[in-house]
Amino acid sequence: MTAIWCVFRNYAAHAVEIGGDITPRPLFFLKPMSAIVQADAEGQADFRLPDAEDEIHHEIEMVLRLGDDLRPQSVCIGNDITNRTRQSEAKVKGWPWAEGKSFRESAILGTWADWEDVEYVLQLSLNGEPRQHASTTLMLHDIDTQLSTLSDWYALSPGDLVFTGTPEGVGEMVAGDVVEAALHTADGRLVSMLQSRIS
Repeated sequence: MTAIWCVFRNYAAHAVEIGGDITPRPLFFLKPMSAIVQADAEGQADFRLPDAEDEIHHEIEMVLRLGDDLRPQSVCIGNDITNRTRQSEAKVKGWPWAEGKSFRESAILGTWADWEDVEYVLQLSLNGEPRQHASTTLMLHDIDTQLSTLSDWYALSPGDLVFTGTPEGVGEMVAGDVVEAALHTADGRLVSMLQSRIS
């Protein structure tokens, strides 16, 4: 793995809920390797909040891992943790977003499965309360468009990860919360699971 690519505002309803615009082409930001927290075989991946004083949000996403042919090889459910306090400050002041999106333990990965070119459904609950639920058919920029844009503008490598965007329903998490997420095929078959206790 050489890079963690994260697409920007790829679900229209999420762009609306955060007061953002919809981009005419896929735009990306990067996370460092120190952001990754990988779930164990049972899907458990606990993590720590970066700052108890800041507002920290969950953002569930389908995550791809690329193979030697630079096409999706594996897929999992992921949580793109966002420090909304730092991100909002950066937006106002025109600063980089690294403190808001690319800090340590901000890329939580569920169990991996072989990639299938089918419709997937993402879901997340916080302390048993459903928060996010959407089909990948709602993505504004599909997988082929995302990968071709990355190939044209940057340089993909085998093992790269691609976070494909979060749907609406993002919200705050605090220490002691339990986040449960899953990725299913459209017919209900479980593909990837993730459970996190937050400290």
